[in-house]
Amino acid sequence: MKRIFLIAISLSVFFSCDNKPTFTAHKTVVDNMMLDSIKAKADTSYTKRYPRTDLATATYFINARDSTVTQVMKDNDDVIRQVIIEKNMIRIYFASFYPNGQMVAKYKFDNFGQYSDSSKEYYQNGFLKSEGVYKNGLHFGKWKNYDSTGKYANTTEYNQNGQEIKLP
Repeated sequence: MKRIFLIAISLSVFFSCDNKPTFTAHKTVVDNMMLDSIKAKADTSYTKRYPRTDLATATYFINARDSTVTQVMKDNDDVIRQVIIEKNMIRIYFASFYPNGQMVAKYKFDNFGQYSDSSKEYYQNGFLKSEGVYKNGLHFGKWKNYDSTGKYANTTEYNQNGQEIKLP
């Protein structure tokens, strides 16, 4: 009798639950703590108008002690659209943002200014678009791709030359 009761409960729970996987958007925005730290350590800063039409101003924070220059670019609505950090005139960090403030992507760079390390790219709605690794400035290994609702779509594999490997 206990078994029948447990089976009945199990079946009612199974059929009452929506077994579809749910995906949630993850709002990835500007890291204000990082920017505040950069501003606090800067020896000097200045802002100038930017010549591009999609970006209105560029503010530069210069730290002579560690030879870094951080460039924060904003659009006409005063929304941060790009953050670039260079050390000894070599780019070491880049982040790009949609007009709604959602991150497009964030990239780290190696000592030669090439894309390096793991990376994630996002849709404007906050869902993950792709994730994988850059090596020597090129896609490397397996990259997972997702549709605009966050659902896994496929995996693309790249060789060490950044060329897509066609899987059978």
